[in-house]
Amino acid sequence: MRKRLLGVVLAVGGLLALAVFNAPDLKAIRPSLEPVANAEVERTNQLSGLNSCFWVGTVSPSTLNILFPDAGALYWVTQVRLPKGAKLALEGQYPHARHMSFNAYVGGAPVDRINDLLIPPLPGASNPFLPGAARDSRQRGYRVEIAERALVPGEVLDDASRQPGTLYVPQGENLQQLYYRVYVPDQGLDIQGGVPLPEPLLTLADGQQLRGEALCKAVVVRDAAINDVRAPAEALNAMKQIAGATSPYHPAQLAPAWNAFFNAPLAATNLLQGTPYALLRQFMDSTRRGGFFSTIDNTYMSTYVDNRIGDVLVLQAKAPTTPHTRSGETTMQAAQLRYWSLCKYRSLSDTAVDGCLYDEQVPVDAAGDYTIVVSTAAQRPANARAECGVAWLDWGTAGDGIGNPHGGFLVFRHMMPAADFTRSLFATHKPGEEQQVLGEFYPRPRYQSRAEFEQRGCKR
Repeated sequence: MRKRLLGVVLAVGGLLALAVFNAPDLKAIRPSLEPVANAEVERTNQLSGLNSCFWVGTVSPSTLNILFPDAGALYWVTQVRLPKGAKLALEGQYPHARHMSFNAYVGGAPVDRINDLLIPPLPGASNPFLPGAARDSRQRGYRVEIAERALVPGEVLDDASRQPGTLYVPQGENLQQLYYRVYVPDQGLDIQGGVPLPEPLLTLADGQQLRGEALCKAVVVRDAAINDVRAPAEALNAMKQIAGATSPYHPAQLAPAWNAFFNAPLAATNLLQGTPYALLRQFMDSTRRGGFFSTIDNTYMSTYVDNRIGDVLVLQAKAPTTPHTRSGETTMQAAQLRYWSLCKYRSLSDTAVDGCLYDEQVPVDAAGDYTIVVSTAAQRPANARAECGVAWLDWGTAGDGIGNPHGGFLVFRHMMPAADFTRSLFATHKPGEEQQVLGEFYPRPRYQSRAEFEQRGCKR
């Protein structure tokens, strides 16, 4: 028995040594921040008209399609340098939408956020995002204070210690990057949710107050305000050629599996799955920390895909409940999640999105289950439509954006789970337990031919 155990230990040690000494250079695929040129920001601003002197630009599939955006949302961005002793506040109205939040970043890492549930209304107003609240209230005013505090990227602030209505930014930082997010505006309203953009108010150390253009000239820094995340395309393409990969379409696996996001370095090693070096993932830090310009209220899982494996990728599971808001429902419902979505992206070098579906766009049957088909428009099955109880997600034609027109990856998002919902991605604590934790909510992926899927017919 001891000899057998010793043999196993030596065998594992040998495999680990092989992996360590022959592993691809993961540092070569480490993404870095790349500022978006002011001219490109201004070009998209002129086309969209969604910016202001304070909110210097937007990120979305229809404006700057970078940073793996979700098509159900739009992100406004600003960057400020505050004078010593000055205080900044944001005054606005709650949008008619599913969700809103303000977020602070350092080097692309999220350090704090204040979401709609944490933003108290002004006297006489009401917060339409609270469970059971009237969503159509007329008095919707709020004020968010920006204050400095000792913050550590990767450590989530305990909201119990938050001063009401306060977003914290790191002490001593020269520049503060702020994002404002709005998800799923009510149908028939603009992307802002039928309300103006939040307006800044700057109070200087001597009590003088600045608004509008005077404020923008005093504190807004447009240069490098918006950054994309890029990994070298050559290094990523080299990862596709790892010797010993089990899939001919690596990094996509013949039987896809989802990988919860814990931190950026670990997520990069998803490229090692299905290779002799996958063992290295077990020795990496799996602490949950935000990714580049992610939000603390969302977490994710992803899987690489390739439509050479099958014409269509079919996903089936039970749908977590979410509030229904798109049609202007009058009451905010309590639900298991605030929001969930599925998006198809390209690569760590081309961070554009090709298509997304969010919860209300996905039909469910009487049992609450859904079927999603992902394919190119040319391979879309005739029965991949809502009337047949099927949601269709466009694969797009760009592939991974760096040479493989068939590739890319999918991302599932979960936002703000209810305290008693234990089947969300937030309940995963280590890699490999995604299916166990999500249970019936785990989207089971499988490739099929178009003809195979069409054989199921059209049924609700």
